Amino acid sequence: MANFLNNLRLYFGVCRRVGSTLTVGMLDEKRRNNLLALYNHYENKDSQQDVTPIDPFILPKTDVFELFGNDNAQYEGVYECGFGHTTEFELKVISNLVKKFDPNSIFEIGTFQGRTTLNMALNTKSNAVITTLDLPSEGLSSTAMEIEEGEIRYVKKDVSGERFIGHPMAQKITQVFGDSATYSFANYQNTIDLAFIDGSHAYEYVINDSKKILSTMRPGGLIIWHDYTNWEGVWTALNELYLSDSRFKNIKHIGGTSIAILQV
Repeated sequence: MANFLNNLRLYFGVCRRVGSTLTVGMLDEKRRNNLLALYNHYENKDSQQDVTPIDPFILPKTDVFELFGNDNAQYEGVYECGFGHTTEFELKVISNLVKKFDPNSIFEIGTFQGRTTLNMALNTKSNAVITTLDLPSEGLSSTAMEIEEGEIRYVKKDVSGERFIGHPMAQKITQVFGDSATYSFANYQNTIDLAFIDGSHAYEYVINDSKKILSTMRPGGLIIWHDYTNWEGVWTALNELYLSDSRFKNIKHIGGTSIAILQV
């Protein structure tokens, strides 16, 4: 009985304080601010609970075990990672894909230092031809489309392809320079067995590069994209191609990497 009476007194005490706060208490600035802070706290809490995060990475997933068996590729500089580079694991995945598909011709968009270019060369036959396209630093101010601000550092470099220059594998590699939005791919139509797209990560460039590379591919060829999970422009473009263009409906994302692939 004592507990009941105590709870009853507490109830009426709360009602009195709430009634006072919502009437004459509203004349007190401190009380008004406290009430507003309390309201905002629970309003924000409810709003956060109602928001369900949306996974932007909608491409169907595959994994390395579905793609190839044992790791029998060759590598150089695999542990030398940094800004603009594929990770150790990604470089091994790309090298094994090259080894498996055994392409006669490769086209790469985005040379940077040439680390991936070199490792692709290491895993191709002696007569394979690798063409790698890079935007020269002097072309930075005149690109046909806008690039991401964070990409400027990768264009502003003293040497493009420094990893393979002077290397024995360089005999397989042909460097070309230009803006992929205006570069002519006419001479490569239906000649490319494997392509690696790692140029500008801006949405418009990814769309442009993907469609132009597709026109160069031989049936059965493989397209590889880097940074699907790292740059919004890349995942937005690839998601759109996957959903709206039947030619890209079989794109897959390799789990544990930022790599997406399409076998033509």
